Amino acid sequence: MPRLDRSRRTTVTIVDIAEKLQISSSTVSRALRNHPDIRPETVEAVKNMAKKLNYQPNTQAQSLRERRTRLLGVLVPEIQQFFYSSVLNGIEEVAFRKGYQVVVCKSGETYEREMLQASAMGNQVDGMIVCLSQQTRKTEHFRQLKQQGMPLVFFDRAPERFTAHKVVFDNEAHTFQLTEHLLKSGFSRIALLTGPAHLTSCQEQIRGYEKALDRYQKGDDTTLIQTVGFGYQDGCVGFQKLIKQPAPPDAILAGSDQLAFATLLEARSLKLAIPGQLGLAVCGGDPFHARFENAVTSLTAKGFEMGSRAAYLCIQDIENTDKAVKARTERITSDLVIRHSSVRPQGGEYATGDYSRHIATHEPGADEVHIY
Repeated sequence: MPRLDRSRRTTVTIVDIAEKLQISSSTVSRALRNHPDIRPETVEAVKNMAKKLNYQPNTQAQSLRERRTRLLGVLVPEIQQFFYSSVLNGIEEVAFRKGYQVVVCKSGETYEREMLQASAMGNQVDGMIVCLSQQTRKTEHFRQLKQQGMPLVFFDRAPERFTAHKVVFDNEAHTFQLTEHLLKSGFSRIALLTGPAHLTSCQEQIRGYEKALDRYQKGDDTTLIQTVGFGYQDGCVGFQKLIKQPAPPDAILAGSDQLAFATLLEARSLKLAIPGQLGLAVCGGDPFHARFENAVTSLTAKGFEMGSRAAYLCIQDIENTDKAVKARTERITSDLVIRHSSVRPQGGEYATGDYSRHIATHEPGADEVHIY
C-alpha cells in the first residue's frame, strides 16, 4: 500500500472559499457561524462551497481567539462500571453537539489521586464535571479551582456545602420506595448495605430506608445498616457481617450495583435461596441485574440522562460569561423495576396473580414490572 505523501496536502482556508465565491473573508467567517447579518442564501452558498472544498475549521486558532480550549474535564471514581460509562456517554453526546471534546481521568476512589487529577486538568480544560471519590471528605482542591473561575458541576456524589451545579439522584426517595416494596413483599428484617457514611448520597439512602421502616413500624435496628466502600470486595465484607448476626436479615437492600453483585454471589456461595431465604433489591440500574438467574429488583438506568444534564450545565456556565450563573441542584428520579429477587413464592402484596406466574416460568422480558 503506497504511503500517504503529507507534503502534498493543502489546507483549505476561508480565504479559498472567499475567492471561489468572490466575497470577503469576513463574510465567509460570519456565514460559517450563522451570523444573523448574513443573508440565508449567502450562508447556504458558503457552506456548500466549504463542503465541496473539504474545509475543516482550525480549532486551535478558534481556541486562541476565544481564549478557550473547548475541552471538558471529567473526573470519575472508576471507568469500567456501567454507571460511569453511561454518564460519560451522556456527557460526550452533549459535548460533541456543542463543539467540545472530553478529557477523562479517574480517581480510583482515592482522595490523593483525585486532588492530583483535578489539579492537572484544571490547567487544560474550560470546565470540569466531577463525581467525588469514596474517600473524599475535604473539597479545598475544588474550592481553589472555583475561586480561579473554573466552572464546576458535581454529579451523583456531590459535596453538601459547596456552591456549584449538582446533578444527583433522589436517593432518599429511591431507598424509601425499595424498602417499602420489600416490606410489602413480606420481608420484615431488611438490611441496608451502602457506601461510606460521610458521603451525602449515602446519608440520603439511610434516611429513606429509615423513613420506610418508621412508616411501617418495623423498628430501628442500627446493626442492620452496614456502611462499607463501593467495591465488590467491600460488599462481600459487608454481607458477611450482616449474615453472621445472631438474627440475620431476611432481605438486603444494596446501595450500589457493585454491592448488589457481591451480595448475590456471596448468597449463592452459601446456597441461600433468593428470594426464598433472602430477598434482594438494589439502588442501581446496571442491566446485568436482569440477566441473572435470580434477576434482581432495581431502578431504571439514568446514567446517560445524568451525564447529559451535567454537560449541559457545565457548558452553559462556560459560555455564559456576561453574568454569574446561579448554582442549581437537579434531582433525577428513577423508576422501580420489580424482578424475581424480591418476590417471595408465598405471601406479600406482589407475590400473587399473573406476575408470580411469569416469575415461575422465567418468560423472556416477563419478569419485570415497572412501577410509575
